[in-house]
Amino acid sequence: MLHPSRILSAIVVILSLNLCARQGSSAPKLRDEGAKSVVEGAGYRVLFAQDTLDMGIELKTVEGKWQPLTKTTSGLTFGVMQGANVLQSNGMRATRAITTSDNAITIARQASLNPVEGSRLELYCICTDDGVLIGTRVTGLKGAGILWSPPRLALKSEDWDGYVFYAADGQRHAGDLSALQPLPGYAGVSPWDKQGDTVQSLNPKSPALAVLSHKLGMGLGVVFMDHSGAWAGSSCFLQRYSADSLYLYAGYSTLGSSAAKWAWLAPFPAKDIVLEAKRIEDLLASGSHLIEGFKPNAPPVPESWYKPVADFPASLRHAEPVKDINSAAVYTMNEGESGGDYSINLARKVGSDMLIRSWFKWNQAPDVSKWTVQPIAAHKMGALFGGGITCSALYDNENGLTQQQVTDMATRGPDGKLVDAWGQPGIRHGSLSCPAYLDYLFRWCKEQIDAGVDYLFMDETNAALSDKEGYDDRSLADFRSYLINSCSQTRGWKLDDVRWHEKLGITLTDPAICPSGRMDTFDYRAYMRAGGFISNPNVVGNKLAGLWADGRTVRDNKAWKTLTDRIRAYGKEKGRRILLSGNGIVPYVDLQVLGVWDRWTTDNGHVDLRANQLGTWHALVTRAQTVAGSKVSVVLFHDWGMGDTPFPWMAVAPSEREVWMRTRGAEIYAAGGFFAFPVEGPFGCDCSRDGTLPLIAHLTNFYQRNRDTYLKSRWLGSDCVKTTAPLLSLSAGWWTDARTLILHVINRDVKAGVLKPRGAVEVELPVNEAPISAFIVSPDFEGERAAACRVVGGGKLQVTLPALDAYSVVLLRYKSQPNLSRITDPVKIRLDGTWSRPERSDFTVLPDGSVTHSEALSGFLQGMLHTELRNPPVFTINAGQGAQAQVHVRAVATAGAKLQFSLDGKTVKIILLPDLDGKNDGAAIEYDKTFTCPIPAGRHKLKIDNVGGDWLTADWYSFSLGMK
Repeated sequence: MLHPSRILSAIVVILSLNLCARQGSSAPKLRDEGAKSVVEGAGYRVLFAQDTLDMGIELKTVEGKWQPLTKTTSGLTFGVMQGANVLQSNGMRATRAITTSDNAITIARQASLNPVEGSRLELYCICTDDGVLIGTRVTGLKGAGILWSPPRLALKSEDWDGYVFYAADGQRHAGDLSALQPLPGYAGVSPWDKQGDTVQSLNPKSPALAVLSHKLGMGLGVVFMDHSGAWAGSSCFLQRYSADSLYLYAGYSTLGSSAAKWAWLAPFPAKDIVLEAKRIEDLLASGSHLIEGFKPNAPPVPESWYKPVADFPASLRHAEPVKDINSAAVYTMNEGESGGDYSINLARKVGSDMLIRSWFKWNQAPDVSKWTVQPIAAHKMGALFGGGITCSALYDNENGLTQQQVTDMATRGPDGKLVDAWGQPGIRHGSLSCPAYLDYLFRWCKEQIDAGVDYLFMDETNAALSDKEGYDDRSLADFRSYLINSCSQTRGWKLDDVRWHEKLGITLTDPAICPSGRMDTFDYRAYMRAGGFISNPNVVGNKLAGLWADGRTVRDNKAWKTLTDRIRAYGKEKGRRILLSGNGIVPYVDLQVLGVWDRWTTDNGHVDLRANQLGTWHALVTRAQTVAGSKVSVVLFHDWGMGDTPFPWMAVAPSEREVWMRTRGAEIYAAGGFFAFPVEGPFGCDCSRDGTLPLIAHLTNFYQRNRDTYLKSRWLGSDCVKTTAPLLSLSAGWWTDARTLILHVINRDVKAGVLKPRGAVEVELPVNEAPISAFIVSPDFEGERAAACRVVGGGKLQVTLPALDAYSVVLLRYKSQPNLSRITDPVKIRLDGTWSRPERSDFTVLPDGSVTHSEALSGFLQGMLHTELRNPPVFTINAGQGAQAQVHVRAVATAGAKLQFSLDGKTVKIILLPDLDGKNDGAAIEYDKTFTCPIPAGRHKLKIDNVGGDWLTADWYSFSLGMK
């Protein structure tokens, strides 16, 4: 059955696509781009999300380029404010109807504003060639409120320089945004502070405000219909909150009647004053014509969107939080934005054993000492409570830091100057070589521990430095120490050894580089300056670039170990064990938690499930446990990001997020990992608003009911389970205590984001004994269903499922363990696509085809563009009578790649891999081909390299030994 949102999203009424326009203007263009619809007028375009209220607006610059108004879609917000509570449109699930007339396209939407009280938000966007006429209606709201419509826009401050509006007395106010002082400064009708250029009301004859960009030759105007009536007492203003933060509150009015309020958002001239006034006049006239006789037609939201979800059954919860984290079966992401009751009440609806990142310190840290009731409430639900911090970001003036403190803790560029982290002014990256910065990180961990957290999610444990950061004086000193004391290449060299110069180009006699003439005073910055490497330290000529990367890794690990030891010791002082993870695969942790965004693919804006990722998930689990040094739980989650690449969770429709959780989430569980269900997060991620809460509650119910199936079984294999049906993910596991063979069957047949249920499905396993019983459990139906089994020729067990929706688990019970020896996959070394220089290049292939230190292999095989990241693997192989190496290539960069096999220092094979798709996306299914290299008998060293223009991504390596 199709999801209700999918049915409602399909309500598209096309009255006329190519009729002549009224009064000489033409209708804007409408096109579908998968997860969004795009309406394009003469100087603007609007991007409407498929089944949420999210939308983005772009204007055409004087050069004809499209310029987004906000950095992300979350920067455009409709909403209702009731006191400190703001019900925002971001991520809010909505129905949709599209109609076209001779000169307009209307997008009509309805969303459940507050599911508990049943209030609704209706939004109508009548798009003409001139702009977007926005009508908003709120019904069923209890209590007073302020309406944000037209929306609040977090503008890209660097794009805008001016403003203009008309006051009630007809006076034209115009000025430079930089003159709005002191900060925050305002322009227009402000309900708050008055500093800047503010008035009591707009002119009823010219009720408009525009923000201008003279440098880009564009402007955006707000024009109110019936300003003296529907908008009486309303506000419209620009808020220059800080030097780099600019907000346009396009509409800010008291909610009264349930009648729709209408206003334009439209392109405005940036220079011509006469045309500006005429523009307002024309929009008012056009708007009156469009509103006349308008009939609301937004499809009503289905009951399931606003029907309250019951609390999770107490019978499926643990009586108290698990003592052993490896006994947890369900994880959820619960990053709320305040310490109120909302987040805890939401957590009560789902069956989580661990609330991940419920508190998180990124910039300004909240006073968690006031939130101690939250961990207590989580414990009463039988759940562990998690907090977390960033180990990278350092903002100017955060948490009372002086500029001197920030400057001291921040890392530097190769030239010794401060660097804007991620290119954003006012943000630095901290130096992990700085003791004060490590103290600063520990401070927030300590505060959260004192307030009751059981677990800390430590984001970006390596400080997330770019290749143009990390060159502060303390880091340079650590690098000098690494070269002298730890580096394997320079081990045993004396401080004045000639090899420093002969091998690495370090001129000991240059007093600028080594003032003492010895390595104990080596200045890497001076070395780079002398070699001309300051602007690009990673050019081929810099002989220390690779060692710098190696030294940084050593330093990062040391800093991380120091911090984890300190956190654990503090927890012990408090009589508690504090659990730790990074964000990604790191050592010294109690569980591994990592994002899946780089293994998430879309096709034309829709979720793409064509690839079977079971092997990838299992390889991640194995690698993560190897790095941790024990069989810790491995939890995968969707990082929130900002709805855009490379964090795309919020960029697809909620209905497709549901499909992903039902299928890819099942793959992760089947592979021995856990998926952390996204309950709440920043940037508008809220399962209550986007309508995914009922599904998450249902899925967590299933995994809790069947927790032993996942916690007490072991992985057998995936390739060994066969079927002739396409687009299925299959794997087998064995549950020793229950003498049960477990078969996971997952349906990936998805078209345009819609999952296609199947009829009967047959699969085969290499087992020559029938079970005593076979039944199916699934989150897609209640209870159990029988599965047919029979042993067929060749000693295979054929299992038939009568039907398959998204995911089914077949439990095959035996009197005693059958022969499982054939349920073993060929050894494939699955690779993790880490964008960093591999720590090692030497590996040994064992007789069974496995590889020592395989966790250090990278899925990115770098070409000649990023030489600083190159460290191609060399495999020592005892090939016996002969062997074969295989590399499965997934994608290449736009510059292409060249896969090179070398034996004992001699090139034996080169494969040209030109770009095929132009995407420059390592996760894309571009090649999806396996390339082989024969290896003659005997002992050899095989180097697998990429000597092409840029990177390639490899899914796995495989080595078949003992071939004749």
